[in-house]
Amino acid sequence: MQIYGVISEYNPFHKGHRYMLAQMRQSGATHIVVCMSGNITQRGDFAVFDKYTRTRCALLNGADLVIELPVTYACAGAERFASGGVFLLNAVGCVQKLCFGSESGSIDDLTAVSQAIKSDNYHTCIQQHLANGMTFAAARQKAVFEQIGALADLLREPNNILAVEYIKALTKIHSPITPCTITRTGASHDSNVPVDHIASASHIREQIYQGNSYDRWIPENTRVLCQSVKNPPDGSRFKKMELAFLYRLRTMNQNDFALLPDMSEGLENRIYRAVRKAVSVEEVLTLAKCKRYTMSRIRRAVLHALLGITQNTYGPLPQYIRVLGFNRNGRDILRLMRQTAALPVIMKSADISHCSNDAKEMFSLECRCDDIYALSGKITGNCGQNFTENIIIL
Repeated sequence: MQIYGVISEYNPFHKGHRYMLAQMRQSGATHIVVCMSGNITQRGDFAVFDKYTRTRCALLNGADLVIELPVTYACAGAERFASGGVFLLNAVGCVQKLCFGSESGSIDDLTAVSQAIKSDNYHTCIQQHLANGMTFAAARQKAVFEQIGALADLLREPNNILAVEYIKALTKIHSPITPCTITRTGASHDSNVPVDHIASASHIREQIYQGNSYDRWIPENTRVLCQSVKNPPDGSRFKKMELAFLYRLRTMNQNDFALLPDMSEGLENRIYRAVRKAVSVEEVLTLAKCKRYTMSRIRRAVLHALLGITQNTYGPLPQYIRVLGFNRNGRDILRLMRQTAALPVIMKSADISHCSNDAKEMFSLECRCDDIYALSGKITGNCGQNFTENIIIL
């Protein structure tokens, strides 16, 4: 077996994702493992469709086994998101290649950037640039430019940034998995202009939120599935949860905000002041935003507050491999994982009872976040879906 892995959100699954999985097959993959975010996403939002729907979409279009990226990694910046996914795919024990999209398309160039970021000189330079008031993105690019010159321009593109983080994460844990990049095709990340029948996930989400047709941008075999979702989005997921967000934020003091993950350089103070003035979540985000902090970082902080994710719950590495779905090829991988997996494989919720206390706490947090997610759709969902929903088997 040639088992390849990919780390994704599939929020939602679209034709560009299907193209990538097809390219992985053409490059030699006989079996594909997807490590996918659950119901909470990297940009600090609720997923447009639940994780079981997105799992089924992936299995219908080229994936063989879908495992879940824990929420503390799924709702995080690029470095942590990548490290969690890489750690889990490495723990599967039989993945030979990690594939990812990039605007660059050159593993050598992306590797050169990743090596520059790991250098001691880089860390000295970036701290100096941050101290001079640069944004993190600008400081990172300038620090890399000072190491390797024009290749630093790769860090202008979001998929290149994530690709660099994947390579860094593989190197850090001395993984035997080989990185492999596929040149991104179609619309660019967050673009509102579809290209060659491929639209960005953000454009498709916007169409869904506005109640517009999005059929042309997703695979034909998933259209009925997506349209039949039991808990469809009702405009922005934040909008449905607005009073809950504001209640939670207004009951927090400055120390509470300081305990949220990824708080530094006074961000907790900006958010606290914004909360004292704002009458909507959007206004909180707008007031807290400045040149130094990206909107995604602020959205993650606000969502962490609602979900009760703090620095204390943020720390542990993934403690188990949670299976969301598989097909016939996926059975082959699971059979092999009985000998190769470095972490417990969770096929049903009861399996967690045999795991460590850290694993139980991580799973409990995942369940709590999913219960909150169930409140965010047009129809209020039930608690306990991690215990009532079955693994998707095709």
